[in-house]
Amino acid sequence: MSFESALRLVVCVTLGSMAGMAMGGVFGAAAGRLSPGLFVGLMPFGPEIENPVGAAVVLGAAGGVCCGGALAAFALVLVRIDEWLKTRSSPRQADAG
Repeated sequence: MSFESALRLVVCVTLGSMAGMAMGGVFGAAAGRLSPGLFVGLMPFGPEIENPVGAAVVLGAAGGVCCGGALAAFALVLVRIDEWLKTRSSPRQADAG
């Protein structure tokens, strides 16, 4: 694997993580506004939390980073498997035709 392709993989996973963070933060903000009591109960320091919407944004963004990065890595693995299967099956198709 060349440096350029490795760098491309890292950039794709990083962009997937960033997109997941943005979507998770937006989802967390919406969930924090709709049900702030849920996030008060999830915080380890209890009901003394000042801003449950902020806590929801942080939790959503953290979960989004993990999910976005994992999904981007999984998508890249699927692309590599597809490329491998295409190169593996192409000589057989040429012989049959």
